[in-house]
Amino acid sequence: MKIHGMCLVKNEADVVQECLISALQWCDFIYIFDNGSNDRSWDLVKELAKEHSEIVPYKQDDVMYCNGLRADIFNAFRSNASPRDWWCKLDADEFYIDDPRVFLAKVPDQYQTVWSASFAYYFTDQDVILYKRDPVSYLKTPIETRLRYYLNNWGELRFFRHNDDIRWTREHGFPEAVYGALAYPVRIWLKHYQYRSPEQIQQRLLTRRAAIEAGNGFIHEAVTNWATTVTGARDAPADLSGFRPEFAGTLWDERIVPAAFLNYDGFDRRYVVNESAMPQIPLSPAPSRLRSAIPGPIRAPLGRLLRQALSLRERLEPSRRG
Repeated sequence: MKIHGMCLVKNEADVVQECLISALQWCDFIYIFDNGSNDRSWDLVKELAKEHSEIVPYKQDDVMYCNGLRADIFNAFRSNASPRDWWCKLDADEFYIDDPRVFLAKVPDQYQTVWSASFAYYFTDQDVILYKRDPVSYLKTPIETRLRYYLNNWGELRFFRHNDDIRWTREHGFPEAVYGALAYPVRIWLKHYQYRSPEQIQQRLLTRRAAIEAGNGFIHEAVTNWATTVTGARDAPADLSGFRPEFAGTLWDERIVPAAFLNYDGFDRRYVVNESAMPQIPLSPAPSRLRSAIPGPIRAPLGRLLRQALSLRERLEPSRRG
């Protein structure tokens, strides 16, 4: 079993090397597509690739972001993969809590996809205090040590098994065959650091403006009241009714979140999981006649019970989650 990471990068110079070094612990190959960085991201990727052959700087192409850009990576390197291999949607600002190599090795053969539980870390009022006290030292601190306040408010399809028959184009975030495949009912855990410093947040918002206005993604960035939207996602999926297509602003201080409304990472590997705030993992497909015979109101609770049972089994194993 090999793991192939598909990484899109744009203006992540402050964190990309940390992310890639962390991913090298479990990725056999990390293919990188830089879609138009104007900071040092691409240079840093190429520097790291000289030391680690697993890192493959695929190409730099200044194209507007869309979810299907990873199709370019898959089609360029699919010949490197075998049927028991996994493909991973890898972001340049995330770090896995679970070891994907250990996790994926336990996934029974009938399951073809794995979904995540994403713990999103935010730049809070407490971080503002630390940053203003000593900006240089703050920015030199490793990201996993620096940011401490998070919410588990997102999850998505992250891994799929290789199949020679898969066809993927830019029009799809994942291949249609992958979305319809059997999903493992236990989530893999990861930390996501999208908001890291005033400079980085400012650059992030400017970088994503064109994609948001074109309707190509990042809708969560374009809400009118950021702090309220984030903290309101503690117990339910984020309410994006305040979405403004014309963009919600580009000032970093609009993105400060009160730490008191978030969970605190005490570095004790105890994380607050909120299944109700994440998109549901699709109920594992049953034979079509059986699936159609299960009423919709019953199907969803059955799926939740199955996920909870498997999740409990995973947590009772000593090799899982420290």
